[in-house]
This record gives sequence, C-alpha cells and structure tokens, in this order.
Amino acid sequence: MPKRSIKHTYHDPVDLIWLRAAADLGLTVQRSTDAYAAYDGQGTLTISVADEFDPDDCLAQMIFHELCHWLVSGAGARDLPDWGLSNTSRRDLVYEYACHRLQAALAAPYGLRDFMAVTTMWRPYWDALPEDPLQDGEDPAIAIARSGFRLSQTAPFHDVLSRSLAATAAVADAVRSAVPASSLWSTTRARHRLGSLLSVSPTETCGTCAWAISGGSGLRCRQHRQPGKTAPAVQGTEQGCERWERPLTAEDCGSCGACCRHGFDFVQVSARDPFVSLHPQLVQLKDGTRIVPRPDGVCVALAGSGAADAPFRCQHYETRPKNCRDFEIAGDACLQARRRVGLSR
Repeated sequence: MPKRSIKHTYHDPVDLIWLRAAADLGLTVQRSTDAYAAYDGQGTLTISVADEFDPDDCLAQMIFHELCHWLVSGAGARDLPDWGLSNTSRRDLVYEYACHRLQAALAAPYGLRDFMAVTTMWRPYWDALPEDPLQDGEDPAIAIARSGFRLSQTAPFHDVLSRSLAATAAVADAVRSAVPASSLWSTTRARHRLGSLLSVSPTETCGTCAWAISGGSGLRCRQHRQPGKTAPAVQGTEQGCERWERPLTAEDCGSCGACCRHGFDFVQVSARDPFVSLHPQLVQLKDGTRIVPRPDGVCVALAGSGAADAPFRCQHYETRPKNCRDFEIAGDACLQARRRVGLSR
C-alpha cells in the first residue's frame, strides 16, 4: 500500500480566530515555555505551550486576556514591555483587576463570560464580579476598565474584537449540544437571534413577554427596537431572551413606581388640567412650563416620607394629571422608565 502524503495539519478553530485577531492588531504570537504570558513591547506576544495550561485554559483565552491588558493600559501601551505593567509585583494590581472587568464585559454579550474567564490565582476576583462588571462601585479598577471599554469601541479594536467574539460564539453554538457537562464549552450560552442571550427557561417565550407587542404585521419586540426603527418581528413560540419579563398588571405598579421616580425628571401639566387648581402647591413653573417636580428624583405627589421605598402610592391618584392618566402599563414609556431605574434591561 502506498504511503499517504500528509499535506495539512489540524488547528483548534478558536485558537485560529484569536491568532488572526492578534495579527490584525499588529501582533505576532509565539509559543514558549520561557513565560506564561509576556509582551516585548515590539509586537511579539509570547504565550506558554499547552502543556503548561490548566485544563480550562486555551490559547484563544490567553490572547484575549492580553488584548484586554493592552486596552486598559491605553493605546500607547503597545510600545511598552508587558503593556507598561509589572507582572512581578502588586504595583499594578488595579490594572490586572481592570483587565478582568473589561474581559467579562466584552465576553458576556456573546455568552462567553465563563468560557473566556481568567486563569490561575485570579479566579476568586473574577468569580466575585457582579453581572455588570462596569457598574458603579468603590473598586478603583472600575474607572480603568471603563476607559478600556471605551477604547475597545474604537478602530481598530472594535471590528477585530466583535468579529472574533462572534466567531467564537458561532463555534460554541455548533458544539454546545454535543459536549459533556465537564467541557468548558458547556459554560457558553446560546443567543437569541436578535442578539441577546437566551432566557434560562424554555417556557419564557417571546409570546409571553411583557415587551412583545401585537400589530397588523404580527408580534414585535420592543426590547430590541433601535432608535428611529420599527421593532423587530418575533415568533410567539420562540424562546425569549434574557430580557424576558412576565406581563405587567396594575398590581405591579406598587412595587415598581418607575414612572413616579427616577424614570422621568418631571410631569408636565397644562394650564387647563384640573390638577393645577386642585393642588396648586404641587405645581411649579419651569421655563414657562407648568410641571409637577421631582426633587431627588421622586415625585412630590408620592405618599410617604421621601417615598423612596415600595409600595409606591400616589396621594392624588384620582385627580392625577392627564399625562399620568394617559400613562399605559407596559407601554413604551413604562418600558423606558423601568429601564432607567434598573427594573428592565
């Protein structure tokens, strides 16, 4: 039997995706046992060999991590060894933590937050990160991570990162159903075709979501509507996304109150609105417009001292202004208000 000629070599597809990402950003990746991860400041990124990795590490994840180091250190860090950071002391620990926060923020929308997690001694900090790793807080790493995120949204980073994360998510979609629970691929999450991650329950369908709206052309999703565009069409039976919410009723208003607090700055009332004559002490003039003010974000008509906590009740509900009467539960303005106070995504 003639000897078979071997012309091709197998490569991990996700490693290839991130090797191209590095190359498109002007970096060359080499493998060596001389360092776990090191950057020479001249375009060469050295990553250790696979035998040195933990079982849940991979080359793709390591490249992504180093790119996040670059981002939190600033665009000019490309010309500095190890992105200008010390990896032998705790001097730049805050930048390491900022890198973790940025890494989580970029990977999460693609269902890859756990897949692209950090390694070794850094896992406890990563595991303790909140759902939104860039949200306000006392950790000084947050401001640095936010700066890195802003840089990630600019050229050339944005196109390279979004393409690479999307390609990795596509591979995850292809293999997820075939892997055992022990596989790192099992930690990835599927995405709804409109972009958000799928809800955790298959019973949470688009047709049972509070933010689906029926029209002459069928069911549409207001959660994914882009400014100035029609809400995208959805099927009632398809599994909803992570923004799914059960339908809202009048009973939910007491625990929400978004429209009466930080959802909007004030309520405008017309001169003919009965509320003006019935409650003149609650009406102010602002730039020639009559309003019901909201000091510290809370409507002056809400019951209670400061009315900062549920249940939220209007002291003058029966005689409330017309704008309040016209406010529709689960309407577009309701969704906007709930988003602003953090009750809807």
